[in-house]
Amino acid sequence: MSLQSLSHGNADVERGFSENAALITDDRSSLSDISINGLRGTKDAVKFYGQGKVHEHTHDIKLIKKKKTQRILKEKEAIAAASKLTKNKELILVEKLQNLLDQRKILQEDLENASKMFNEGNSRLDAAVATKNFAGVAMAQLLIGGAKKKLAVLKTQLGDNNDQMN
Repeated sequence: MSLQSLSHGNADVERGFSENAALITDDRSSLSDISINGLRGTKDAVKFYGQGKVHEHTHDIKLIKKKKTQRILKEKEAIAAASKLTKNKELILVEKLQNLLDQRKILQEDLENASKMFNEGNSRLDAAVATKNFAGVAMAQLLIGGAKKKLAVLKTQLGDNNDQMN
């Protein structure tokens, strides 16, 4: 293997005579020790393993088959990983949809109860007005007011639930 020579003041003059002359590009932007050592190492490896002829590298049929098998296995693994990811996303979406449906069912039951409370308040109000029972009127108004507030909140929540389902 060749060794890297240390640069000194006459490096430009000697560049034409050294092995580094073939490695350094015209723009001379890659003159760091690491880049020169890497290029020299590559050149020496090509000389040692390929007798200087990279294009005449022999390809063993076993090596080719092994690489092909590895590529096919990697592709199968990538397909399996993608399908698993898709399946997981579908399961998450189904679970979210089921949660939204359960929440919707609860909200609809609460809406029915609030409607019953509103109707009960109206019937109590009618009965209290008919008997001129002012305590009953006040109670019925409280029942109706609470039911209206609950109905408004539940309708908003149901609308949000519908938006999330779409």
